[in-house]
Amino acid sequence: MDLPQLVVADYRSGRNHTVHGGTVRPLGSAVLAEHAGVLALPGGRSWAFVDDRGGALVVCDGDGCRRIPVAIPGEHLACDATGTHLVVTTGIGANSRAWSDVVTVVDVDSGESVRFRTRVGEPGGMVVPDQLDAEPSIVLRHREPGALEAIPLQRGLDAAPHVPRLTGEATTDVGDDGHGDVVDQQTGIAATATSRGLERFVVDHRVPHPIGVVPWPVPGRAFYLRFDPVTGRAVGVCRGGPAAPSDWTAWTNHLVDVDLSTGHTRSTPLPAGLAFRFALGGGRAAVATIHPDGDTLMIIDRSGPSMRAVRTESLPALSHPPVPGRLPWDPVGDSPAQRRAVALDPSGAVAAVTRGGDGQLHLIGEDGIDTITMPTPLDEGGHLYWQGSAADTVGR
Repeated sequence: MDLPQLVVADYRSGRNHTVHGGTVRPLGSAVLAEHAGVLALPGGRSWAFVDDRGGALVVCDGDGCRRIPVAIPGEHLACDATGTHLVVTTGIGANSRAWSDVVTVVDVDSGESVRFRTRVGEPGGMVVPDQLDAEPSIVLRHREPGALEAIPLQRGLDAAPHVPRLTGEATTDVGDDGHGDVVDQQTGIAATATSRGLERFVVDHRVPHPIGVVPWPVPGRAFYLRFDPVTGRAVGVCRGGPAAPSDWTAWTNHLVDVDLSTGHTRSTPLPAGLAFRFALGGGRAAVATIHPDGDTLMIIDRSGPSMRAVRTESLPALSHPPVPGRLPWDPVGDSPAQRRAVALDPSGAVAAVTRGGDGQLHLIGEDGIDTITMPTPLDEGGHLYWQGSAADTVGR
């Protein structure tokens, strides 16, 4: 099978590569902002990420990559339905608490960017269509106290020099602990994950309006969401069990998806332990789980009326996994606590999963596992993106 090109970003070493047909090629040096992730732009050829050292949005396509200045550290990355206008919010970076209040708005076609100030606190960022007029809004999802604030996109693009403060219409009817956001550009329905459930809302004439909370159908809550534009469903891993992060080996996990329009939910159980980020592709999901009893990759078919696991694969052990009884991101001696990144090719036939710290990439398909040794260690698992993936207007 001639798979599309896979991007492998080692954000700890600042070096990036592509893998195609078993050949590894350098893509260039940049520190991908791990939390903001990769944004697949509409059309299937272009994608973007934030260089968290160089202070730039990097936009890549078949002709190469170009850079547009943005504020860092990059926390969230999102675009409008056309992929022309992008929004970058700022986070903690190497600091102990949130300190930056700067949001960057980028015009990809002109290569220009502007900045404005908002509330400090690592806001989520989305570009949401308006229900009554054509102009979308930048929606900032705030925490503690929770709020959804809508600022017209054009107002952000027209921000004056010297980083002025902009405010917009807001609703405070949202949980304080929002983490994970999705937007359906077709319906204009957006949502954020909180402990209350999946909180859905629309923007109506530049004002955000809640339209109902969908409770999580299993114990716990989702901390990380993806959007499947083919089905119109938000997908997340709900974590239950002990609240203490040091008890991560006893965490329960379920893959959950929610129809944004109807609120219909589905779920299927996953192995216990640390299920970090997951991947979507071709009507399937791939989830890697880390546990002292053995790491696994589970492939779940989402194409039918119910979700079902179609494959569970044992993964070669990490040399420096998280330690039971300690925070799963605490260093292990002189090594970071290692994790795994996961991707599915756009057809859903092959999964890619990294072996963080060991510098290996596993390609898992019907014919078995192929292992590729990468030029860098992939500390903390790195980040993966398969070109041609369905466009999701929030970075992952």
